[in-house]
Amino acid sequence: MNLRTAHGPNPEEIAKFRSIDSCRFLSIGEYVSFGSEGKDLRPFRHTHECYEFLIPLKTVPLVYYEKANYIGEVGFCYPINPMEDHGTEFDLADAHLFSIAIDKQYLEGIVSRLGFKGRQLHARFPVGKALYELISRFQQAARSPNRDEPLIDSIAESITVTMVKEAYAQETDLRRPEKKYAPRIKEIVYYMYRHYPDPNLTIAFLAKKSGYSLSHFSRVFKAFMHDSPVVHLNKLRLSEAKRLFFDKSLKIKDIAEMVGYRNASTFTEAFRVAMGMNPLDYRKKYYN
Repeated sequence: MNLRTAHGPNPEEIAKFRSIDSCRFLSIGEYVSFGSEGKDLRPFRHTHECYEFLIPLKTVPLVYYEKANYIGEVGFCYPINPMEDHGTEFDLADAHLFSIAIDKQYLEGIVSRLGFKGRQLHARFPVGKALYELISRFQQAARSPNRDEPLIDSIAESITVTMVKEAYAQETDLRRPEKKYAPRIKEIVYYMYRHYPDPNLTIAFLAKKSGYSLSHFSRVFKAFMHDSPVVHLNKLRLSEAKRLFFDKSLKIKDIAEMVGYRNASTFTEAFRVAMGMNPLDYRKKYYN
């Protein structure tokens, strides 16, 4: 199949990607929003015959995958199995992400060669600087005027092996049945995405905005997103903090304030609980 078709629902939407670089068995699409209304990638759902790995470089507020809804967090890769329904719930405004499509037969050959069981992939996994560097190398090699196919294939194989090893180390299944209350909760999810930098944003305010009582709002939000509103807001803020880690001129205390925390200590504690290490150690491990 033409791997390029996996990057979007149709040629018109695929053409909105900033770049698409491919070899025989792997294609990397890099999407950066235009920042102009009407030109961003529109909400869609589709299926395709290859594996796809979605890597947000800016938070995706709501991703749909096999009847589940979840936030696409920076610092993680989200695998999608062949012929499984997936897409986005909102326009990809202000977005930046990689979509990596890999031929089904090729990837499953790698899985067999590495000795993994033939199970499907349903768990996100962390993205480290090694994978970002491999993606950059692949893009540079694919665009070179003296295109070296063996080199490109070699880098593509390294990308595939890296992602397969990380993906098979995970066990959690991302899929969850989609619950009712969807329209109101989707509105709140998008509102949180737009207003997370406000340190005064409260769950009580969001509950009032939804039209539900605080207790009912918390229940239906968790039923739909699988996280409580507090956990989701923290995920959103920490995801955007990880995006800001790329800017080495920003200090941790600056980043904390930019994503809605009142001080660096509160941010550090929330980050440690969510990621298992403090922000400085995480930044050194994955970004420096």
